Amino acid sequence: MVKPMKYRDAARQLRAAGFKPHPGKGDHEKWVGPGGHHVTIPHKTELSPGVVKQVLSAIAKESAR
Repeated sequence: MVKPMKYRDAARQLRAAGFKPHPGKGDHEKWVGPGGHHVTIPHKTELSPGVVKQVLSAIAKESAR
């Protein structure tokens, strides 16, 4: 089971994997990786387990390339 994660920790992991942030609607950001994979996350203090799972999945897909 995936635990909640702070936004800044998720952003740090995404940057380390080569993702770049792009503005989204409202408080959301779209992060796009060098291989074209993307994930949209809300810009709030703590991310839910489901969003964390999406972030980790996108990082895994990029690193598999």
